[in-house]
Amino acid sequence: MKPLARLRLDPWGRAKVLEADPSLGLEGSDLPCALLVQGQDPFGRPLCARCPVQRELKRGAYRASTPLLLKGKRLRCQGYREDGGFLIEFYPEKAESPDLLLELSRFTQHLLRHPEAFPEALETFLGTLRKALGMEAAELFLADPEGHHLILTAYEGLHRKAFLEKPWFQLGEGYPGIVALKREPLYTHALQQDARYLRQKVKQLGYQTYISYPLELPQGLIGVLNLASRDPGAKHEEALDTLSRIGPLFASTLYTLLTRLGEAGLMALEQHLHRGEVSQARHNLLKELKRFSKATGVRVATRGGERLELGLVPTCAMRDCPAWRGEVVGFKNGLPDCPEAEGRSRICFPLWARGEVVAVGTLFHAHPPKPPTGPAAPVLWLARLATPLLFIPLPEEPPELEVYALGGFRVCYRGQELSPKSFGRTGAFRLLKFLLANKERALYADELCETFFPHLPPDKARQELYTLVYHLRKTLPGIVEREGAYYRLHLPEKRFLDFEHFEALMRKADLEEGLSAFKTLRQALELYKGPLFGDDPYGEWAEAERAYLQERALSGLLRLGDLAEALGYKEVAKEAYARALRLELFLEEARARLLALRG
Repeated sequence: MKPLARLRLDPWGRAKVLEADPSLGLEGSDLPCALLVQGQDPFGRPLCARCPVQRELKRGAYRASTPLLLKGKRLRCQGYREDGGFLIEFYPEKAESPDLLLELSRFTQHLLRHPEAFPEALETFLGTLRKALGMEAAELFLADPEGHHLILTAYEGLHRKAFLEKPWFQLGEGYPGIVALKREPLYTHALQQDARYLRQKVKQLGYQTYISYPLELPQGLIGVLNLASRDPGAKHEEALDTLSRIGPLFASTLYTLLTRLGEAGLMALEQHLHRGEVSQARHNLLKELKRFSKATGVRVATRGGERLELGLVPTCAMRDCPAWRGEVVGFKNGLPDCPEAEGRSRICFPLWARGEVVAVGTLFHAHPPKPPTGPAAPVLWLARLATPLLFIPLPEEPPELEVYALGGFRVCYRGQELSPKSFGRTGAFRLLKFLLANKERALYADELCETFFPHLPPDKARQELYTLVYHLRKTLPGIVEREGAYYRLHLPEKRFLDFEHFEALMRKADLEEGLSAFKTLRQALELYKGPLFGDDPYGEWAEAERAYLQERALSGLLRLGDLAEALGYKEVAKEAYARALRLELFLEEARARLLALRG
């Protein structure tokens, strides 16, 4: 809707009329806005001398509005920060909803100039969106950079405390988590009967309509936007249509800002890192975290036990903090409670580098922000580029022995791949396979002779066995131990056996449910590239272990497909069932499920 009048104000409040309806009597130039407009509040009292719009804009808001009376007309005065001054527009009090794309454009321009105003500007924009769509509450959950959690970053509307009952979700959990996982909008008009919605206080207040919308880009999920109303007849079609138009731009704005935060955190360290001043660079990172989050104090603890603090931070042992396991936790703010925290509320968050947590940070606010979890996701984005440069994990020593026996057979010793010729005798190479297949057993020498030299006399067979053991020990020192008449495989402590790791992951998945089990199963089944010792299919000595591992893989693929269907990953489910059929052609359960998915 076109405004009735538009004024441009310089930083001192002097107004220039850009356009105005003659009935408003706005004539003059270079006058103070209060003198030009001379508006009144709804009770007839002078308003412009204490203009609430300019007050909010001067405090950093990008948008502000207030009702006023002008020449007997009920209007809405709406202002924006623009080009070092302010743009003031007048609309009828009951005007149409604002152009949300234009509002989002102004929100974006403001944030690009003033990223430190992110929390306030975000809440203001959510309020504009909520009112335009006729909703009672709007909230934004941002994803952390690693994609593990959704954290409530901004809220605007009624009943704030009820919506803060649970301010974080894992993927697949609750409405935000389901939307984040499936990347599809979700809505209901019967919230109180919907078991997927986990905030009981919101249900008790009578909320019925709830809409969740994913904000995603090709780079991945940025967050989830939610709208709520107690009106069961609220039109979700209109809301979803609007969100489909502004969603991509909103997601782009958020991603641009969050990426710039990471770049800003990195730029603050550049000169110090160039000069090798790591301690000063770390101190600068803490300053950036404290400044952006408006925290009273910040602490970062490293894996090596070093602690860096800036400002006032409550004491905490930080030894068994769940943040070391990649969780965002807190105390007295709705986040999962850290078992070591006590006293005042705080936020503890993991700092990642190269796929692992290398440090843990703590934010303390003497006066908690609104919402209390608001700074959590942005500070994770701010620190993500700087963390690998400041808290690089100590490089782990590679495994002394690596064995890849699923689908083939490869051996690496101290980083060097070994071929059958490396063992001097082909029999020594086969003996290693046999010992690996029976790695938990002590093997009687005569049993080994019967397996490898069934046609030789006992004395000759034993002599040949000694020769094979000699060559095996020469290539892999200490790999075989002798205990009287028995031989036992002695594996180094630092080792990687793909079939051993596969079984460990499968046992871990057996104890898990939902998304955790899904992720673990995918890791395990990536290791299973075929039957044990697939390069030696006629080795009867490995048949029992080979059959056991294949059975584990088949059951894992069926469960993976089942979990993928439940989580909405139809293509993953199809691939799991098809792969199970490639392993076992007549597995009817897999065939039936695959046909059902293909329709």
